[in-house]
Amino acid sequence: MPADELNARPTTPPTARENRVVPLYHQIEQLIRHRVAKSQYQPGAQIPSEHELCRELKVSRITVREALRQLVREGLLVKVQGKGTFVSPETATPLPPIKYTGTLEDIYERVLRLDVMDVEISRVPVPSILRQLLGVPAYEQELTCIKRLRHINDEPFSFTVNYLPVSIGDRIKKEDLYSAPLMAILERDMKIPIVRATETVEAAPADPEVARRLQIPVVYPVMHVTRTMYTEGDKPFELVETFYRADKYKYSVSLTRIQREGKWTWSHQSPEGA
Repeated sequence: MPADELNARPTTPPTARENRVVPLYHQIEQLIRHRVAKSQYQPGAQIPSEHELCRELKVSRITVREALRQLVREGLLVKVQGKGTFVSPETATPLPPIKYTGTLEDIYERVLRLDVMDVEISRVPVPSILRQLLGVPAYEQELTCIKRLRHINDEPFSFTVNYLPVSIGDRIKKEDLYSAPLMAILERDMKIPIVRATETVEAAPADPEVARRLQIPVVYPVMHVTRTMYTEGDKPFELVETFYRADKYKYSVSLTRIQREGKWTWSHQSPEGA
C-alpha cells in the first residue's frame, strides 16, 4: 500500500453487496478460503452445500457455484459427484500463529525466528504525509524505501516496508538485512537509539503487491501493522509498514485491573511464555 494512503480509512466498511470493485463471487471465494485457512473447514471434510451457503450468505446459487468452481480449479476444494464438495485432503495445515505482545524487544526476538527471502532498497519521492510525520525538511525530496519478505517454515509470513531518511538509508547494506533485523543494525551498528514507538494494528485487504509477495489472492485479508519509530529528543525518524498473513498472525496482550489514583483502570503486560 502506498505510504500516501496511510490513515485514509473509510468510516464504514462496505458489505459484500456494496463492494462494487470486487465481484461478489470473488468475495465468497475469499470467505471460503479464509475458513479453510482458519480450519473452520478441515482438510478432507465436506463443506456446506450450495443451498446452505446461499441461505447463509444471502447470495444466488450462480454466485456460490462460480466461487466453488474457482476453488476446485486451484485444488483447494474437491467436488465429488452425488456427494458434495470437500476440502482437499492435501491442504496444508495452518502454521501455529506467531504471537506478538507489543514490546520493542518482542519485535526483535520475533524477526529472528523468520527467514528473510528477499530484500529491495530504493529511493522514493517523499509523500506529503511522511514529510509531516517524520519531519522531513523541504529540501529533501527522497526517502530510502526498504522492502523485505520473510518466511516461516518455508511459507510467506510477512512483507515489510521501511521508510527512512536517505542520510540513514544510504548507510544500510542490503546483504546485512538477510542476517540481522533492521532495528539491530540501526541501534548496534549505526548507534541510533530507539526510545519508543507508536503502532496501529488493523485488518486490511491485500493489494496486488502484498498479495503477490505473500502468495495470497488480491483482497485476501491481512493484518496491517503501521509503526512509527522515535529516537532521542522524541524525534520520529522511521515508518514501518508490515503486512502479515491473517492465517499466521496472532496479537496477544494480557490485561490486568489495577487501582490508580483511586480509580480502577486496565494495565497490560506481555503474556507469560508468549
